[in-house]
Amino acid sequence: MSASIFLNLDVVSMKTVTNERGKRKNKNLKMSETIYDLCVIGGGMFGSSAARYASANVALKVCLIGPNEPTPEEFVTREIFGAHYDEARITRVLDDTPACQVLSKNSIESYKELKKLSGIDFHSPVGCIFMGPKDGAFMLKYLENSAIHNVPVVDLSDRETFEKRFPFLKLNYNECVLLDDNGGGHISPRKFVSAQKKVAYMQGCDIIDSVVCSAEILKDGIHEVRTESKGIIKAKRLLIATGAFANLKEFDVLKPLVLKRCKTTAVMLKITENEALRLSSMPAVIKRGCKTDLGAYILPPVKYPDGNYYMKIGGSFDYETGEELKTLDDLRKWYLSDGDERMTDILVNFINELIPGLKFTDLSRMTCVTCCTPSGLPYVDRVSPTVTVAVSGNGKGAKFSDEIGKIAAHLSITGQWNSELPRNMFHAIFQKNH
Repeated sequence: MSASIFLNLDVVSMKTVTNERGKRKNKNLKMSETIYDLCVIGGGMFGSSAARYASANVALKVCLIGPNEPTPEEFVTREIFGAHYDEARITRVLDDTPACQVLSKNSIESYKELKKLSGIDFHSPVGCIFMGPKDGAFMLKYLENSAIHNVPVVDLSDRETFEKRFPFLKLNYNECVLLDDNGGGHISPRKFVSAQKKVAYMQGCDIIDSVVCSAEILKDGIHEVRTESKGIIKAKRLLIATGAFANLKEFDVLKPLVLKRCKTTAVMLKITENEALRLSSMPAVIKRGCKTDLGAYILPPVKYPDGNYYMKIGGSFDYETGEELKTLDDLRKWYLSDGDERMTDILVNFINELIPGLKFTDLSRMTCVTCCTPSGLPYVDRVSPTVTVAVSGNGKGAKFSDEIGKIAAHLSITGQWNSELPRNMFHAIFQKNH
């Protein structure tokens, strides 16, 4: 599939947004003459969220540095990519990790406020269902965790009830089904980032379209950040939210983290508008196969910027054995590739079992990178009095990115931990011999 299908043609133009704090002064002021209270490095879902929360404090001067989504022409020459160049990611509270349930619940509860402030609708609360073999470890884990944090779920395992609700989905005789209807469904990560950036800008945050190539601390305690566009930004504090590209640019202010970057491939099925209408009541789906250990996620039909409807399906895998990307060149080649061809038949067979008779007119593959930590949770840590890090979603970052940004911004500015979850669960782990 041409990359242009996934590019946003309606990205919010920061030049057209009115700054609610009044007109900016000294528009031609050199960036190096300004000293920010906080510089957020990385304009993805974590970074844009952090910039929005930090800039809500009228006493702080905040900037966000990260490259805008590339045009089709720029895509092939780009070195740094964002994981949010997409229109559909599953969001849900129910999770196999209790801590992720807390993060996700708080994030989803913030969606309405972000939509109201930005005027951008990025959330489709169509529900999320979990399907798997009865009495299997997969479903038992979700049932257990729903009880730990009192996550309401609806049992749809009764065949008659299920078929009335979702007549186009197939329920195998030995499967059970749980519905998370607590705001679960899907979000547009592209629109989510646009919404966060728009609100941050309206609150006075400077949005800088560039890639950071170095960050160091000067003798006077001020950080100097240099960008590839030759800009120099100075700030009292840094918040590093560079996702899978952490460690791949040499920042003197941050030692290399223990991270693993794994290849992921999703299959995109192009469907007609009539088929999208037939499946219009479909929720997001997370399913474990009955005959194999293969798991997959399936997004309902979503309209993409090219005007066509697509269904996205991706497989789960063991991050411990997943194929790793180690260098910046590895990541670039992977993002520019067509992904893993072997996944096509595997995932198409999976979705055909779930939706018998599904009609699609074309298929293609989409690449992404899953950034993993040993704990399975993000690193959100103040690694020095003036440097904070917020990276690694472990395949779940989209759904709880708002809460991670909120926690990280507060930690960076105040040094205080603002979450009901223990701070040590999110401590950064650094590579040895550095």
